Amino acid sequence: MIREWRAVEGDLSREHHITPDQLARMSTRRFLTLISDLSDQARFPRAWQATPRRVDDPAEIARITGIPTE
Repeated sequence: MIREWRAVEGDLSREHHITPDQLARMSTRRFLTLISDLSDQARFPRAWQATPRRVDDPAEIARITGIPTE
């Protein structure tokens, strides 16, 4: 999320009229609620989906790739 902070801040400003000062004082619960409520036009969800993840768990790799574990 830190890597895409500009998108987070821009989306929250545009869609929820949150200022940087408000964001700095926001609770984690409120922040996650607003992030989960972003529209399809928001930049952050698309950037998050495109961010590669490190996955070491064989079951998680199987779920992502569709290739069953042996």
